[in-house]
Amino acid sequence: MKKISCLFALFLGFSAFSQTNEKPINDSIVPLVLSKKNEIKFDALNLIANGRLGISYERFLNKDFSLGITGMVFNKSSKTDNFITDDTRTLIDYQIIPYVRYALSKSATNLYYLEAFTNFNGGEYKKLTTLNNGIADYVITTKHNYSDIALGGSIGYKLYFKDSFVVDLTVGIGKNLFNNNSPSTISRLGINLGYRF
Repeated sequence: MKKISCLFALFLGFSAFSQTNEKPINDSIVPLVLSKKNEIKFDALNLIANGRLGISYERFLNKDFSLGITGMVFNKSSKTDNFITDDTRTLIDYQIIPYVRYALSKSATNLYYLEAFTNFNGGEYKKLTTLNNGIADYVITTKHNYSDIALGGSIGYKLYFKDSFVVDLTVGIGKNLFNNNSPSTISRLGINLGYRF
C-alpha cells in the first residue's frame, strides 16, 4: 500500500508539472511526435525497487490508439531461499502483457490514457500438507509451478521531452482467471523510461 501511495503521489506531481508546462497542440514538436510510430521502454521502478527487468514495445496506430507488449522477468534469486519459510504464498517468475491503449488527452506531448491488458503469468506456489508420524502432526511445505491468464485495466500518463524521450507512468490491476493456486490479483505498476522513433 505504501508503494501505491508513493506512485500515486508521483503521478499527481507529473500531472501538475505537465499542466504548467503544456504546449499548444500546434507547437512544432507535435508533428514530430505524431510522425514516430514506435516506442521502446524499460521499467525503472520495478528494476530499482524489486530487481524485475521489464521491457515494453508500443506501436501507435493513430493519435488515439496504440498496441503494445510488455515482458517482465523476475530476479528471484534473493527470494528463493526464503520462499519455503516466509509468508509469501506465490512467487512470480515471469509476466507477458499485451495491451491496447486509448489516449484521453488532445495533446500529443503529455497525455492521459486508458489501458486494457491481458497478463500471461507463471511462477511457483507453496502447498502445505499435514502429516502424522504416529506421535504428533507436522506440516511439510512443497513447491509447485503454476501458470495463469489475467485480464485487467490501467490508467496512465505520458510526458514527452524533445520529440523522442518519454516518461510513462502506469497504475492498474488485473484478475487471474483459471488457476486457484496463482495470485488472485496482478498489479500493473510502472515508471517507464523510453524512446519514440
